Amino acid sequence: MHLADIGRYWSANRPDDIGLRFEGRSFTWREIDRRTDELAAGLAALGVASGDRVGLLMSNRPEWCEVAMATLKLDAVVVPMNVRFTATEVAYVADDADCRIVVSEEAFTSALERLGDRRVILADGLDAHRVTGATTESAPGAGGDAPAFVCYTSGTTGDPKGAILTHTSWNAGSQGWAQAMALGPADRVLLPFPLAFTGGLAVWLFTYWAGGCVVLEQAFDPGRALHLIEEEGVTGLFAVPLIYQTMIEHPSWETADLSSWRVASSGGAAVPESLIRAVQARGVPMAQGYSLTEASAAGTVLSPNDALRKLGSAGLAVLHGQIRIGGIDDEPVAPGEIGEILVGGAQNMAGYWNRPEESAAALRNGWLHTGDLGRVDGEGYLYVVDRAKDMLISGGLNVYPAEIERLVASLPGLTEVAVIGVPDDRWGETPAVIAVGDRDLVTPRAVLDACEDILADYKMPRYLVVRDEPLPRNMSAKVLKRSLVDEYRDLAADAEPIR
Repeated sequence: MHLADIGRYWSANRPDDIGLRFEGRSFTWREIDRRTDELAAGLAALGVASGDRVGLLMSNRPEWCEVAMATLKLDAVVVPMNVRFTATEVAYVADDADCRIVVSEEAFTSALERLGDRRVILADGLDAHRVTGATTESAPGAGGDAPAFVCYTSGTTGDPKGAILTHTSWNAGSQGWAQAMALGPADRVLLPFPLAFTGGLAVWLFTYWAGGCVVLEQAFDPGRALHLIEEEGVTGLFAVPLIYQTMIEHPSWETADLSSWRVASSGGAAVPESLIRAVQARGVPMAQGYSLTEASAAGTVLSPNDALRKLGSAGLAVLHGQIRIGGIDDEPVAPGEIGEILVGGAQNMAGYWNRPEESAAALRNGWLHTGDLGRVDGEGYLYVVDRAKDMLISGGLNVYPAEIERLVASLPGLTEVAVIGVPDDRWGETPAVIAVGDRDLVTPRAVLDACEDILADYKMPRYLVVRDEPLPRNMSAKVLKRSLVDEYRDLAADAEPIR
């Protein structure tokens, strides 16, 4: 399987169907195939060859999809870059993946300043690199288990890790989601959040796999999203709970014509019952799921029919996938018992880029070890009990406390530090720094100064507590973060934010 062959298939069989809509412009499958062929030839002229990595630091726009597909047509590898990364984070990813070129925009000039002599191509100038009339074909034996994307996800040690997602893994994950949602060429799927996030990339790829049309937006606005559902005849939206919540709170929610919208799905955070009921009250079936970057964003899906019957569940494994709750030596535990969530199937990553030891640990015994705790019931439905290690999720985005702790730990006057997630009505969770030290030195301004220009804005601490008593620890001297989470559960209601 080669991902580029999917677009070639739709170009041959449905050439005049629309595969992409952006700001009122339509791109047919024939046009998409032609434009990506011509761009692939242009990238090759710039020196991009099989196996090379091409970084993408762009907001949502047709060129993002075109560069990605053109890169794949060269059997090269796409490296999405988080549009909210700082210059430090962008440089780390570009260096770690050793990107041959980075395609970006003027808007991200400051984030590109540490790339040194690495070649940068601006999206607005891509037409100059297209080779008119050029065609491409996949090399014999290309695709399959070869890398297609290296998607970086923050590691618990602070440095991002690049999950190697192959043509096979994305094909399997995309097929799993497309078939679970019954997606086909007649569907129009709204994509208003960044393609650079694995969730956004997955929505594009599984709609592409199904031959549907992606209605691409640069950014999310609840009123505009409701307007687009009416105007574009949107049939599907797959997003984090925060997006749905802001749509429900919008004045147009009750009056908007949602008759075309046939399926919704949410993930990335717990989905409140009230949200499920509010969406389904408008006649839109609501599904949800459990996934992670390392599984090509495909783990489990809870069908709309089961959304209320299995409230709190993340559903069943996607097609071709498996879910196991592992105990000692990864052996399955009995239904109802808690253990580590293990994911099996072709959708799993090939490993982490340049991290053989961590790859072997994550994929040992043939299973992807998520680090999440969960249980399954007697019918095989998954329930997520706790998340990977100490990770918190703010607005659907992963935030790893160790990344913040490493920066704050350098402050003078600091004795101990732990970062936890505290409940937040809007974002679900938000980072809080719990410190022991000199209050005259460990101040809100000092904490923010230590993190600014290094961390993306969604990772920035929102609360600071400087306490006198030591942090609670276990017999191994590890901080008992669960105790801190319980202790500061009401922090957002009792304290003023520091930013």
